[in-house]
Amino acid sequence: MNKVVPIMMAMALTAPLSLSAMQIASANLTSANLTSANLTSANLTSANLTSDATVVVGSATKPKFTAHSAKDVSKAADAADSANVLLKKRLHGLQQYHAAFNQTVTDAQGNIVHEAQGTLTMMRPNKLRWETTFPDETLLIADGEAVWNIDTFVEQVTIISQDQAIKDNPIVLLTANDDETWDSFVISKLDDAKASSTLEQYQIVPKSTDGQIKSLTLGFNSDGILSTLDMLDAQDQTSALVFSKQDLDFAIDTAKDNLFSVDVPQSYIIDDQR
Repeated sequence: MNKVVPIMMAMALTAPLSLSAMQIASANLTSANLTSANLTSANLTSANLTSDATVVVGSATKPKFTAHSAKDVSKAADAADSANVLLKKRLHGLQQYHAAFNQTVTDAQGNIVHEAQGTLTMMRPNKLRWETTFPDETLLIADGEAVWNIDTFVEQVTIISQDQAIKDNPIVLLTANDDETWDSFVISKLDDAKASSTLEQYQIVPKSTDGQIKSLTLGFNSDGILSTLDMLDAQDQTSALVFSKQDLDFAIDTAKDNLFSVDVPQSYIIDDQR
């Protein structure tokens, strides 16, 4: 099973996955189970900087940017700023979020390698519960400080530091408000030609190339509610989540007590890797 989505989500948002939490952290902390459409960083970074003329300095050449190039750069910067503002506005509505999901993971050739169904619950700040009901029952909880992966089949709990788990993971933007975190990513709003559906879609690409996630694409429906989450990992494996039955108004106090706390049975083995 691919545990990439939960652990990457629980740690960034926290972030979620699908084998054992440790197998994820060491092997697959990569595809947060979400497919991405047109995840090319070129769309986000290139500003069509033309070099109509060059100035020769010794044996090297330097591009001479024209007024047209500068204008393109300015437009690209304005578009990025606009995308940041729009996405922040959308995510501000996710103070709490619960939904059922269908997950499909595909390899670089487009072959389906894993499918799952379950529920996702998130609450600011930094809390997440990822639970699958098919093909197996799994549970992953991020409580704001640690990510707990509970494997009832082998009666084992694996614990990972949430801070380390979310490093360079674009999922972190689901719950982060600070400018420093947002400045670590390049955000673009996909237009109709690039978007893979009629949803309002935003693509998030880490500026650092050291992380396991190449890009994240979030899709919002006409009511501004998160409906899809697609992720592309460093191994070119993609994970696509499609949400349904979204609930933004569940009881917060009850959720804190029942959804984001972990009561480990005495018979379980605890693998604490914090």
